[in-house]
Amino acid sequence: MIRALLLIPPSPEHRHIARFSFQSYESKGNYHLQPKEFMAITGCLGERDEAVFVDGTCDKLDEAEFLRRVDGLSGDIIIFSMSNTVWKSDHHYLKEVVRRHPDTPVFVQGDIFLDKEAREYILSECDGVVFYPYMLDIEKMAGVRQSGGAELPGVYNSSGQLFFGKNENRLHHIAGGYPRHELFLSSGYRFPFAKHKKFATVVTTYGCPFVCSYCGSANLPPGVRSNDSILAELRHIESLNIKELWIYDSTFGFYKKESVPLLEEMAAKHDFSWSTFTNHQICTPDFLELMKAAGCHTIILGIDSASESNLKRFRRNSTMSKLEKAIVKANDLKMNICADFILGLENETRHDLEKTISYAMQLPIDYASFNVIVPTPGTSVSEKLKQDGASIFDLVNFDSLGREGNIGNKHLSGDEIIALRNKAVRKFYLRPKHLLRRLQKTTSIEHFQIQMEEMFAIVGKTNRRKGGAARRRLGAFSRRRGAFNRRRGAFGRRRGAVVSPAQFREEWRKSCGLASGCECAD
Repeated sequence: MIRALLLIPPSPEHRHIARFSFQSYESKGNYHLQPKEFMAITGCLGERDEAVFVDGTCDKLDEAEFLRRVDGLSGDIIIFSMSNTVWKSDHHYLKEVVRRHPDTPVFVQGDIFLDKEAREYILSECDGVVFYPYMLDIEKMAGVRQSGGAELPGVYNSSGQLFFGKNENRLHHIAGGYPRHELFLSSGYRFPFAKHKKFATVVTTYGCPFVCSYCGSANLPPGVRSNDSILAELRHIESLNIKELWIYDSTFGFYKKESVPLLEEMAAKHDFSWSTFTNHQICTPDFLELMKAAGCHTIILGIDSASESNLKRFRRNSTMSKLEKAIVKANDLKMNICADFILGLENETRHDLEKTISYAMQLPIDYASFNVIVPTPGTSVSEKLKQDGASIFDLVNFDSLGREGNIGNKHLSGDEIIALRNKAVRKFYLRPKHLLRRLQKTTSIEHFQIQMEEMFAIVGKTNRRKGGAARRRLGAFSRRRGAFNRRRGAFGRRRGAVVSPAQFREEWRKSCGLASGCECAD
């Protein structure tokens, strides 16, 4: 019997930081999603194995309380979740956990480890990096120190090991059980589109079939779970008296050979209400009708930009005519629609951003998620900055909310992009037309309360962004990449070093031959 300890550290200022393998970010509203990678890991446990779960972020633990709980735990293996968005804090907690449990194998997971530099660095402090949580052998992982570091499925535990990358896109089938949902029912978890506060997260496919170069999900080859396993999971969720699902696929329905019969079974034998990410190329009228019949009330579509030509530069194939047809059909079915947008892609001008924002206002949609572009590890954005001399540890603390600043592009500063993003949020959500639409679609007092909490939080976060160290650290960097690339200096070669903002600015000045008082690096 194996006893696994699953640990998520507290977040600075009790921020709602989500730590997923493809991307970490701060919640743009009041929501806090369940940790789907940890949920998948519990499905890899044997029937007699135990799991102990501590989420310091969801439960808003302070450092002392979190470490007290860690001190009181004993187990055969520790799996620790980390975030690129709050790397310094998470790294501190990891070192404390390792110090308190020196004899227990420790594995980490998180988006920063999509970057090879980060993986190589962290191997000196733990036993391995979980990169595909559905293929783990927990017993072998617990015995890794006795086995001499043998290769483990779904785990990066030796330097130079093959790691799933953006060219590894073959479809594969996922075997194994389903999550132990009873571990993840804290009231601290909240879903923004739910009609009921109590919800469960279900994954039918892990990874993404698309290869958009600005998205971390492109690094994870798509894996499909069997319908038998999913349906058994749904019966278990029903036994917990849960009616609301968040089907957290990157692209629900891309493998229709499995998803069509699943939807038919859900429509015939279950009564869930649910939301999911999908793609307008998948959302044919008949497929949307199937989704609606199976209980889907909200779809999330990645529109990203109003410029098809700019998206193609990032290997994002989007057809506005198909997109708009899918939105019309979803509205006909009285489904809610959330559209995701990315602001600040390379080569985008102010006119381009304003065009995207204007397009969002014109669409008959219920929610809009405006995201500023960030150097997510493993993406083309991050790789370009690294080619210009940055270490992956110079690119931490950024996230799509823009709290700690933004890298900007050659046309717009980070501050300008964030200001446009915040203006777009307020403009979209405070329109009387939009408020009336949401009120008409509200189905209960509970649903109304969820909606109001989210709207106030989303709009409120546009007014209290901090001028962060991350913005200061890379403000000049984004404007002077050429000079920086020619004068990389010590910090471009210092793999794994975490530099302070002051150190970064001083080294940047030296690399450019600037005086210490120069303002361009502040």
